[in-house]
Amino acid sequence: AHGGQKLVTSEGLAHLFKILKDNIRVVVLNACHSKEQAEAIVEEIDFVIGMDDSIGDEAARVFAAAFYRGLAFGRTVQAAFELGLNELKLMRLGDEDVPVMLTRGGLDANSVRLADDTTL
Repeated sequence: AHGGQKLVTSEGLAHLFKILKDNIRVVVLNACHSKEQAEAIVEEIDFVIGMDDSIGDEAARVFAAAFYRGLAFGRTVQAAFELGLNELKLMRLGDEDVPVMLTRGGLDANSVRLADDTTL
């Protein structure tokens, strides 16, 4: 139906990111129960965050804001992820065990930075 919701398959998302992967290093899927899609995407993208369960809208926004802020200030991908989880704890939203980060084989989230904090 026009304007209705339609689920996207994991394979469809993985194929999309295979096409567009040249400049994408991180994907955050803030939708509930998106770990399965994250597992498909991490075959093509270095770091993918999905949700292992339901997550409230506020918790999803709080996590994403803290994660992106960490990346912008030159933290490693792992540190930015942990900052997102910590922000959920600080805000007492109770969803800090829901986001999960998957890493493409051979990469270390503790050593990858996407921004240089010396230029800020």
